[in-house]
Amino acid sequence: MGRVRVTFWPVVGIVGFIVFVLCGLGLAVVAVIFVGGAPHAFPPSPGIAAILFLLALLFVALGVVILRRSIRALSAMRQSGSQQQVRTSLYVVAGAALLVVVGAIVFPWVYKPWRPAKGSVQHADYMVEPTLRSACAPDAHRIFYRDRLVTKVARETTVSPRNPARLLYTVACANDGSESGVFYFDGARGAPVQVNPLGMDEPGDWFDSFWSPDDKFVVVPAYGHATLVNLQTGQRSDFLSDMFSTKDGLFSGVQFRGWSPDGKKLAVVISSTSMREDRSLFRESDLVSIDPTTLKDSYVATMRKSDSWNAGEFTWIAKDGTYDLAVDSSLQNGPTVYRKAR
Repeated sequence: MGRVRVTFWPVVGIVGFIVFVLCGLGLAVVAVIFVGGAPHAFPPSPGIAAILFLLALLFVALGVVILRRSIRALSAMRQSGSQQQVRTSLYVVAGAALLVVVGAIVFPWVYKPWRPAKGSVQHADYMVEPTLRSACAPDAHRIFYRDRLVTKVARETTVSPRNPARLLYTVACANDGSESGVFYFDGARGAPVQVNPLGMDEPGDWFDSFWSPDDKFVVVPAYGHATLVNLQTGQRSDFLSDMFSTKDGLFSGVQFRGWSPDGKKLAVVISSTSMREDRSLFRESDLVSIDPTTLKDSYVATMRKSDSWNAGEFTWIAKDGTYDLAVDSSLQNGPTVYRKAR
């Protein structure tokens, strides 16, 4: 029984050492959190942080004491010549065991397989991976294109209905503005390119109409600040709201309304709120067509309300091999539609 008890001591010491050191490391991490505080939770608390650091040191010290005592108890039963060798071996075993346990705990949070993980979903030519524990955010996914890693920080994604190799995705986490927003990838270029520095509206079937019918352009909506992207070059415009908004209005915005059937023009509505001389407010919306290649606009008509020029209120008319934007015939002589002098 004595031999069993003595042999059992190193196991108790190593296990106790690992448990107490892990507790100490956990308390140290919590102390670091209290040093800076948590936004919207609790303010910085240096006093609590100091107490937690002291407790962390105490736990680590207790772990070391338990380990040293168990090793001394075992080495005392050995011959004097082999005591130092036994102690060294047990310290090495204890250190290795601690590293193995810490590694096993940390591994799921840093492991990223080379290929799409189990549970990945096929999305056209892409594989969208479920969120891993090692992801930078709870809603971040890795995306693969034919087993090639495209990104590891994607949130919302959508592909062109006419070319499944064309992908848009919103970044879930970024270090700075150059890494945030919406990125475009088409399988041919070396890396994704930023096409809108803001986050994309959550895509759905409605987003299919934002891709041009000739698959050369796409409008990327981002909370009222859309950009126009040339899919062949990967270049983007400035915010359409900055380029075409009404300069003398109190408030102004630009909304995309659709593409011409040949994809050579797009319809947008420039809504604005202005103030009359009597300080009363009035709202109006200009219907405009834009050439996506030159970004030149062509004014069509104005309606006396902010939310206007929806489907059925305008039409595309074939003319000389292209299409012109026009007011629907049902509104041609209506009281709410008029043309400004430009």
